[in-house]
Amino acid sequence: MADDRTPLLGNVAGSSTNDTTSTHRNSKRERLLNMTPRQSFLLLLALAITTFTGVYFLVKCTLPKDIPEDRREWVKFPRSADDVQHWSTLLEDYLKQHYYQVLFVFMTLYISIQAFAIPGSVMLSVLGGALFKLWRGIIIVLFCASVGSLCCYTISWYVCHPIVEKYLKKRIQQLSVKIEAKRDELFFYFAFLRVTPFVPNWFMSVASPHLGIPPVIFYFGTLVGVLPNTLVTVQAGVTLAALASPDDFTLLTPQNIIMTIVICICLLIPIVLHHKTEDPTADAPKPASDENGLAQV
Repeated sequence: MADDRTPLLGNVAGSSTNDTTSTHRNSKRERLLNMTPRQSFLLLLALAITTFTGVYFLVKCTLPKDIPEDRREWVKFPRSADDVQHWSTLLEDYLKQHYYQVLFVFMTLYISIQAFAIPGSVMLSVLGGALFKLWRGIIIVLFCASVGSLCCYTISWYVCHPIVEKYLKKRIQQLSVKIEAKRDELFFYFAFLRVTPFVPNWFMSVASPHLGIPPVIFYFGTLVGVLPNTLVTVQAGVTLAALASPDDFTLLTPQNIIMTIVICICLLIPIVLHHKTEDPTADAPKPASDENGLAQV
């Protein structure tokens, strides 16, 4: 094959190619494949510690310095509607004067969370709506979610093979059968998997390079797949910022559920139409006529 996107579970690293850069890259990855799961985990841990240490100091240097004493407990990772509303209150005036600094920190934190498949991006998306409002928030969150997932794809491809081989091999092999059956409409099927809760998003990000899903399909399929969740969470953040109390906050509104179902149906339509247009007897051999049959007898 010209592109090394075959499943990794066979411990095969790369195919012959005339591209010197590609050969060098595959050679590096072949050395990474020979790591033990423990070595792979330690490399991943070192990468995560380095990344989030940088993010921590970035957040600390960018936050407003004159936070009142009674509000310092609000400075924590947002995990609830209360936390999001507190951050919205803290940054309301600060955002007007330091918009791009806050934007850069938000994007860096979001992409880092997605890159290591750490839970918590839902409330970050809600915070994005509360801080940047509807349309701007949607664009920012979509960009961060897709780029962060692509970073996770890359980390999994180069660093996590020994871990995947040991702990996720069976699940990937099961999903691989379905992926191979949908190769002709892979983009729509992958985007559909991203929308639905059948396969966790973290698993799709980690498993995709090992399933032979090309990066272009992965990126744009993720972009489409996270769209419903982004619309829901960002809109909820806009609403939450205007609420007097977060007790009325909810993500599961009838409008949001209907919108998600409609997008799932739209992604399934090309898959269904593709099967409808296929002629199941096209490659089947034509039966011999009665005359030919009699002649052979």
